[in-house]
Amino acid sequence: MPTQVQIRRGNTVQTSTFTGAVAEITVDTDKKTLVIHDGSTAGGIPLATQANVTNSVASASGDALAFAIALG
Repeated sequence: MPTQVQIRRGNTVQTSTFTGAVAEITVDTDKKTLVIHDGSTAGGIPLATQANVTNSVASASGDALAFAIALG
């Protein structure tokens, strides 16, 4: 019989106050992201979603272009 793994989950308010065990993974159902816990940080450390990374890269690219234009 296969083993089933369940991961704790909750909305942003619930996960922001939860302090998980070292290396515990939870799911923030509002942000649709995984959160890694270190045993001491309330709320854990959320992992970036593809949208976060894409927006950050686009923003950084725009900043670099503006800087290059300003330098002439």
